[in-house]
Amino acid sequence: MENLIKTFELNKQSSITQIYDLGKNVYKITTDVTSEIIEVLAIDFDNKSMTIRHKHNTHDLVFKNNLDLVLDSMGIKRSQENLHADVKAPMPGKVIDVVVKEGDTIVKGDAILILEAMKMENVLKAENDCSIKKILIEPSQNVEKNQILIELDPA
Repeated sequence: MENLIKTFELNKQSSITQIYDLGKNVYKITTDVTSEIIEVLAIDFDNKSMTIRHKHNTHDLVFKNNLDLVLDSMGIKRSQENLHADVKAPMPGKVIDVVVKEGDTIVKGDAILILEAMKMENVLKAENDCSIKKILIEPSQNVEKNQILIELDPA
């Protein structure tokens, strides 16, 4: 569950001066105002989230940058469950180039295709290791949001 009520930007609230690793996932955070002890219970790098314990309470933290906020405002969800899904258009646009061919094996971070949307070129990259099962689009084709562009086979 996301805590939207207590959302704030760290750089506008406090300046963290020191973080001390006390061992066994326990940290002391010292700011210009206070000093707190937290225990890191879990970290999910794919979803940019962390679960911590502070003063006998458990808190789920979600870290978002400006890109994450823009994607949220457009209704685009990036989550772990999408990692094994086919490549879908994140927004309406025009396919500029398809970088892969059917049967190619790709690794996380490899470019798959270039989509022009809102006068910007967006490189859609592999979010996990997989192979290209079927390419359903071609360069210069216009696509709609959530249209399946490429079918993937998980590695």
